[in-house]
Amino acid sequence: RNGEDRVVLHATADASASGLVKRLDLDPASTPWLSWRWKVPALIGTADNTRRDAEDSPVRIVVSFEGDPERLDFEERAFASRVKAMTGRDMPYATLMYIWENRLPVNEIIESRHSSRVQMIVAASGPAGRGKWLNFARNVEQDYRRAYGEPPGRVRSIGIMTDTDNTGESTRAFYGDIKFSALPPTNAHSISAKETK
Repeated sequence: RNGEDRVVLHATADASASGLVKRLDLDPASTPWLSWRWKVPALIGTADNTRRDAEDSPVRIVVSFEGDPERLDFEERAFASRVKAMTGRDMPYATLMYIWENRLPVNEIIESRHSSRVQMIVAASGPAGRGKWLNFARNVEQDYRRAYGEPPGRVRSIGIMTDTDNTGESTRAFYGDIKFSALPPTNAHSISAKETK
């Protein structure tokens, strides 16, 4: 619990990744708004999500979607097969990650250097706001269309991840109040399609 007497998640990473996933089954067309809050005491100094060897973030909100894997090209299907061989689980058809980036501007979309089926959206950038609880709300359906150029399938999971496995650094973060809703909450900065064009 924090000073507001709310239950929050505390994640730590030391040259590793720390995460938690909850399975879901919801329609992003009728429940498009994802809201959350997070607190980051310090950024990862050498992180750069445009580089494969430095693709880390102190906080990530991870949303996975279903879709038709037959629509993927050969390279992506081969990558998904390798992921399943290593983990025993099918890779999601598509994933959106909301991250805190060191330099790139808010709303920038970064394609993962590991797979084009993972698109990262900068929700916060730079040192402003460190050590404070920050509230966010994003229209997941609009963000998906912007990232992938098509309407999203059903949301299959929501997760968090704090990772320093590429940079080898140490970090910690706090997460709270993660939820989907039909309308944007009033206590968070909401991002709409007009703001992301």
